[in-house]
Amino acid sequence: MSVKRCYLCEEDALVSRRYGRAGLEEGEMCPICQQPTCRYHLSTVRWRWRADGAVDSALVCQRCKRSYAHRQWDAFNRDWIT
Repeated sequence: MSVKRCYLCEEDALVSRRYGRAGLEEGEMCPICQQPTCRYHLSTVRWRWRADGAVDSALVCQRCKRSYAHRQWDAFNRDWIT
């Protein structure tokens, strides 16, 4: 899935010049904050489903990962690994 812009690149002119528009084709919407994010600003988070113990992962923006916002995402069904 591609995005038209990255909200983290827009906030920092230096980062925007470094990456340009190169990572937008492989970018995604962050499932936590619903912001468009380029591939350079996506990070993987992993969890274990409480129902069956299967391990799963998703890409979220770096801001949500660093602020641990992803841990509130469906916390009743997921045990967070990262």
